[in-house]
Amino acid sequence: MNLPPSLIDKTPWQEGSNPIWPATCLTLRRNLARYSFPPKLSSSHFQQVLTLLSDDLLKSPILTQPALLKAEGLNPNEKEFLYEHFLCTDGFQNTLSGQGFIVDESANFLALINIDDHLQLRLIDSQGNWENAYNTLSQIETDLSSRIEYAFSPRFGYLTSDPRLCGCALTAQAYLHLPALIHTEQLPQTLQKQKEEGITASGLGGSLDDLYGDLLVVHNSYTLGMSEENILRDIHSTAMKLAMLEKTLRMHLKEENNLQMKDQISRAYGLMRHSHQLQTKETLSALSLIKLGLSLQWIEGITDSALNTLFFKSRRAHLAELLSENLLDSQEIARLRAEFIHQHIQSIQLMI
Repeated sequence: MNLPPSLIDKTPWQEGSNPIWPATCLTLRRNLARYSFPPKLSSSHFQQVLTLLSDDLLKSPILTQPALLKAEGLNPNEKEFLYEHFLCTDGFQNTLSGQGFIVDESANFLALINIDDHLQLRLIDSQGNWENAYNTLSQIETDLSSRIEYAFSPRFGYLTSDPRLCGCALTAQAYLHLPALIHTEQLPQTLQKQKEEGITASGLGGSLDDLYGDLLVVHNSYTLGMSEENILRDIHSTAMKLAMLEKTLRMHLKEENNLQMKDQISRAYGLMRHSHQLQTKETLSALSLIKLGLSLQWIEGITDSALNTLFFKSRRAHLAELLSENLLDSQEIARLRAEFIHQHIQSIQLMI
């Protein structure tokens, strides 16, 4: 196993306390002034950039026991694990020699080296301290800047491979669990009313067609001409409005004793309790409805944190690492997932 034990043992949202807004992820992009950007980088320069950046990050006083994971040393399942764990939009299966990752003991920090940009610093906050998360990223970036020179333009700010992400080069993603808005089919009109310039909403797969797990990701679509403060303020404002609407709708569902929602939650409970095979998408959808039932006090016997952990550990690569299995056959994966879910929901009681 090439992945650090802390990455296997911890899940990003396990310390979260907000059932509607479980996490925020912040990403800073930087490129080095001395080298071409990764799409134009030679093989020898790939290795030089990887060595330069990894050596500096491994010495960072801000990170706790950082570790370098070279792309060529990771098997396909381990690459998929990183993709799942950090909820990245693009996979890492095509990463090769000269590309790599830095993780630390927190299991919430990921640095991408030579993937799209020379460096992406990514940090997940699940405790509502996203200001502190940004300060931590800024400290890491500033510490690096004392030893290396970033590609910077007085006119366009920090330069990135994607021109829309030049400027401050900060992306903020708020992850919102909105099953009430989604299952009552109120999300489209809600997003239309809350629409703001420069703010995009999507599912985990990158579009509104990929809302598996009833998770909506609210993020800034560009950074050029924007300050870090404006980006964080706009994302926070939009996420708060959506979270409040979801909370209000949940209260109405509970007060009305909504039979349609009770039926959906009951079906999700039955699926997870009695299925012999479970696919990833249907598992995440069922877990989402169980989380909603817990919030409405129609489910007992489990915590929201435990359900967050199941959300990650029931995904393909996490399940493979957890069970030390080389999961290649889709039917076998589905069977083992169902067994895993059964073991961890035995205490759940349906109170409807």
